[in-house]
Amino acid sequence: MAVPLIETKHLKKYFKTPAGLLHAVDDVSFQINPGETLGVVGESGCGKSTLGRTVLRLLEATGGEVLYQGENILRYSKRDMKKVHLNMQMIFQDPFTSLNPRLSISSIIAEPIKVCGTLKDKGAIQEKVHELMEVCGLPERYVNTYPHELDGGRRQRVGLARALAVDPKFIVCDEPVSALDVSIQAQILNLLMDLQDSKGLSYMFITHDLCVVRHISANIMVMYMGKVVEYAPKDELFRHQAHPYTKALLSAIPTTDLSRRRERHALTGEVANPINPAPGCRFAPRCPYADERCKQPQELKQVAPGHYAACIMCQ
Repeated sequence: MAVPLIETKHLKKYFKTPAGLLHAVDDVSFQINPGETLGVVGESGCGKSTLGRTVLRLLEATGGEVLYQGENILRYSKRDMKKVHLNMQMIFQDPFTSLNPRLSISSIIAEPIKVCGTLKDKGAIQEKVHELMEVCGLPERYVNTYPHELDGGRRQRVGLARALAVDPKFIVCDEPVSALDVSIQAQILNLLMDLQDSKGLSYMFITHDLCVVRHISANIMVMYMGKVVEYAPKDELFRHQAHPYTKALLSAIPTTDLSRRRERHALTGEVANPINPAPGCRFAPRCPYADERCKQPQELKQVAPGHYAACIMCQ
């Protein structure tokens, strides 16, 4: 059986606050195979971005494991992690603040090559920079420009080129198109998919846009307040939602098809406190189907082949 490229086991990331521990990521397990994309969706504050940063060890995990090709990288030293980061990179949400305004575009793309020492010769580095710019759709005339001189779409292409500079196998895409116009979003998404096909890349694609995640992902993981509430192949998830929260998310997708009436799943109630949360279902205060059983811990269980949900009502 093939070993997943990326796997997490019961991964946790808690933050200390004056009121107690904030459970940003709580007992999250998933797998990403080579050449696949896992879409991670959920409303703002559910822990998506924290999960991505914890997987890359930009944030240190509170507990659990992060396996890269079967090896737990949470045990690695800083020197060992520097080698791992050659294969694991990140594209950030804001294409402006993630770029150094004091550096030219060519310097930004060349920086990870120099820091990681993958190339030493200046000529070879510049040749690599020009190659990356061409691959990412950046004309050569932008080589000496600065981030403030580019629009959002081109800045995000610079961020993608920077991530590709060390030839990674896995990239965390943290809402890379949320700040872009719809037409530019499509260009960046298609570029990511073309690069995946040509280079065999694996992605963790973090977003709150279900239309986007359906377009790019093989599997989709739904998070709510640090917990995974549903996990399924994308076609299965859009065909059959098991968890009430997933149903509410999908029912909120805008549609132009006025001939077909859709069932709406409006959410009411108060969001539970993520600091020292109770052991039961965290969605229960907003769930129309909640009962006494929801006060018990909910575990992901299979409801269909490859489809898992953490809800007592659908198991």
